[in-house]
Amino acid sequence: MTANNEQIRAAIAEQAGEWLAEENLSGSLDPERCAEFMAWIKASPVHVEEYLAIGLLSSDLVAAADDSRFELEVVRAEARSDGADVVALGRPMRDRAPDSASRIPWRARPRAVAAVAAAAALVIVAASVVGSIRDGERFGLPRTYSTGHGEQTAQRLPDGSLLHLNTDSRVTVHYSRRERVVDVDRGQALFQVAHDGERRFRVSVKGAQVVAVGTQFDVYRRPDAVVVTVVDGAVAVSAEGRLPETAAGLLPERTVRLGAGYQLEVSDRRIGLPHSVDPRSAIAWMQRKIVFENRPLGEVAKEFNRYGSATIEIDDAALRAQPISGSFDAYDTDSFAVFLESLDGIVVQRTPNRIRVLSVPPGRQKPLPVAR
Repeated sequence: MTANNEQIRAAIAEQAGEWLAEENLSGSLDPERCAEFMAWIKASPVHVEEYLAIGLLSSDLVAAADDSRFELEVVRAEARSDGADVVALGRPMRDRAPDSASRIPWRARPRAVAAVAAAAALVIVAASVVGSIRDGERFGLPRTYSTGHGEQTAQRLPDGSLLHLNTDSRVTVHYSRRERVVDVDRGQALFQVAHDGERRFRVSVKGAQVVAVGTQFDVYRRPDAVVVTVVDGAVAVSAEGRLPETAAGLLPERTVRLGAGYQLEVSDRRIGLPHSVDPRSAIAWMQRKIVFENRPLGEVAKEFNRYGSATIEIDDAALRAQPISGSFDAYDTDSFAVFLESLDGIVVQRTPNRIRVLSVPPGRQKPLPVAR
C-alpha cells in the first residue's frame, strides 16, 4: 500500500470513528444525519470495512453478537415500516466492560467473526432498504431515471406522480420536506402530478423552473431552448435559475402562468410569449408518433433522428426551412422518406445508416425513383 493510500485509509478510518462516536453519544441519528451516513457508507466498500473495523476495536460487534437488536428480520421490519425514520445499526454497550476476548487473536474469536458477519449483513440490508424505501424519499436521497436512444419508459414516483420519459432522456428526482423536485438533465418528460398539500412539485431544467399547480405537463429540453406544454391544469414558469423553497400553494414571484392547451419556450433566461397548441400533438410521442403541422422540415427531421437508426441529413438551408405537415410513426423513418420523395423539388438518397434529403435545382427534372 502506498503512502497516499495509507493516508486515504487513515482519513476514512477517522471518519468511521466519528460516525460511530456520534451514534454512541446521541443514541440514534436523526433522519438527516442518517441519510448522510448512508450516503457515506455506500460510497465505497472501504468505508464499510473501516466502519466495521472501528466497531470491532470498540467491542461493539462482540457485544452485538448477543444483542437481539441485530436480528436481520427485526431490522428489515423496522426499516420498512411507515413509522421508521432511522435504520438501527446498533450502538456500543456502554455498561459492558471489555473482557479478555478483545485481546484474543482474530482467528481465535468465532463470536467476533460472527458479529462482524452479522454487522456487515446489517449494513448491506440497511443500505438496500434505504435505497429502496419509496425510492429514497424518506431520507432525501436522489433517484435517477433514464432512457437510451429510441427507448421510452413510464415510472410511478414515490409521491404517486407519474413520470413518462421520451427517448434519450434523463431526470433526477429528489424530495425535501417542502418540495418534490425533478431535474431534467436531458431529453423530454411528461409529468402527471399527484396532489400534495404540503409539498409543491417543481421541475428544474436548464435555468428554468416549472412549478405545477395540480397538472399534467410536458417539458422538452432542446439544445437551444426549453419547451413547456400544459396538457391539463396549469404551471408557473420562472427563468430565475433558482427558487427558494416555499409552502405548497405559494407561487414564487416573477413567474408566467401557463394554462392547458398552451406552450412557451425559455431561452437564455428569457420566457417567450405563451401560444396555443394542440397538446395531443405535443405529447404524440407517448403513442410513438410524430405529428407536425406547418413545421420546418429541418425541425421534423431532428425529431425523427431522436428515434430511428438512420440519420436524416439536410444540407440546404432553404429546404430545412420548408414547412410540411403530417403524422408518422416515430420509428418508421422509411415511410417518412417515401413521403419526402413524393414532394415536388425534393429528392432522397438512402443508405442503411443515412437518409440525405436534397433539393432539385430549378429547371432540372426530378429523377425517377430507383427500384430496390
